[in-house]
Amino acid sequence: LGVSLVELMVTIVVALLLLAGLIQVYLSSKQSYNAQEQLARMQESGRFAMDQITADLRRAGYWGGTVDLERIAGFPGPLDRALYSHTCADNTWGRMIRWRVSGLDNTQGAYTCADSYDPATASDILAVRYAAPTPIDPATPLSASGLYLRDNTESGVIMTGAAAGDVVNMPPAVDGDAVPATVRPVVSNAYFVGDSGRTCPNGDAIPALMRVRLDPGTGLPVEEELASGVEQFEVQYLLGNEYQNAGVGGVDGDDWLNVSAVRVWLLVRGCAEPDLVNTTTYAMGNRNIAAENVRRQLYVSTVML
Repeated sequence: LGVSLVELMVTIVVALLLLAGLIQVYLSSKQSYNAQEQLARMQESGRFAMDQITADLRRAGYWGGTVDLERIAGFPGPLDRALYSHTCADNTWGRMIRWRVSGLDNTQGAYTCADSYDPATASDILAVRYAAPTPIDPATPLSASGLYLRDNTESGVIMTGAAAGDVVNMPPAVDGDAVPATVRPVVSNAYFVGDSGRTCPNGDAIPALMRVRLDPGTGLPVEEELASGVEQFEVQYLLGNEYQNAGVGGVDGDDWLNVSAVRVWLLVRGCAEPDLVNTTTYAMGNRNIAAENVRRQLYVSTVML
């Protein structure tokens, strides 16, 4: 039996309608998959970043068995008060142990360690310092330029690995205490939002949470990307009975010594998605991030020091 032209045309039209339906289902499934994948990446970045920051804050101000900073030698004096006036060209930044936490509010200021700081985002900067919880095995050689704390329960000293054998870097024995001196790496980390250098498919810049840390080999600050997609980072500090921002009129100068808790906000964003509507305004400390039609997630954590 033959097929008439009309029947052939009807068959083609029906096939095209079915094909269009299949394409629509595919595109919808693809869009849903991309959204779920982006959401998963945002959650991974946000949780990882917050875990890193809160772990640092829980250790802030730990200096081995020496709880009195006045008994630790080797950290800067006058420069210690000018928190961000130095250039980070030497190991002064790592030696500033007097400030277990410190920060800047919505500005880079003169903090030249944060090379990739994004002025358009204008995030906070949070610096955290402590000694590594695990002492170094005495049989392990120290890096010549790395920064270390040698301490016992009586006193301590910040030193480089090359100077570890100097007499001045040997804490005196403690009367009636058999606890030997231990050596721990000094940890100094600073967090802020910077430009990752990558872009979304539509050309939007991808922000990232950046970290300045001490290079264990040189004892100098180096910068690294920690978590992609973090577009805003805000911090407030508990001073007395009130959470305050960093800076004049808030937490400044010797106030940093009396901070008892830190509250952190992280806002993570994805790339633009077709037809996505997001009208939420996000409250973060002293800032409100205006609504924008991109997928976002807000993370908040408070850590007692």
